[in-house]
Amino acid sequence: MLGTSGIESAAQIKNLCNYLKPDCVIVVDALAGADISRLCSTIQICNSGIAPGSGIGNNRETICRDSLGVPVIAIGMPTVIDASFFSDIGETETMFVSPRDIDAKVSNAGKLIAYGINLAIHRDLSISDIDLMVS
Repeated sequence: MLGTSGIESAAQIKNLCNYLKPDCVIVVDALAGADISRLCSTIQICNSGIAPGSGIGNNRETICRDSLGVPVIAIGMPTVIDASFFSDIGETETMFVSPRDIDAKVSNAGKLIAYGINLAIHRDLSISDIDLMVS
């Protein structure tokens, strides 16, 4: 959101929480992975919130219960990995890489996460109902 609006994601979410007074917040973010075998193939779910950008050294304000005043469920998938392990030739510049087909992988993961969230929250919905919303 920062790149589009100039406003930090945490600030926008905090303002929405102050206005809407939700019972909880679900945040979804990309993660930096440490194990190449988990890249775009693992989904992490936790209740401790997220620290956007922290995996690549671009720390932003944390989005968590302490900052929002409500429980935060964080869902993330590793989409990049530190590429310095690929080089065995002395010092390397920090570089992060993603799979060649990252757009398709993120699109598929987004649908999977959307199905999971909708099925968890809207127990009366069918898969067909959700298909109409996420297609």
